[in-house]
Amino acid sequence: MINQEESKEDIYNRARDQHAVLDSRLQMLLKKPYLNEDEELEVKVLKKKKLYFKDIMERMSEEMKRGET
Repeated sequence: MINQEESKEDIYNRARDQHAVLDSRLQMLLKKPYLNEDEELEVKVLKKKKLYFKDIMERMSEEMKRGET
């Protein structure tokens, strides 16, 4: 996932973009009145992936604030 040649800002931006894509799909699913089993599983997976990318965003943000390379 993380390439050593990417800047922290690039990593943050890529994680933010992925988070937004996942959130869009999640919101689309949650608008449905009924979810089948596959969709329910997809919702769980999407939530976990969103958390993963949110964690990356938070970590990169903190490192950028501290001026770490």
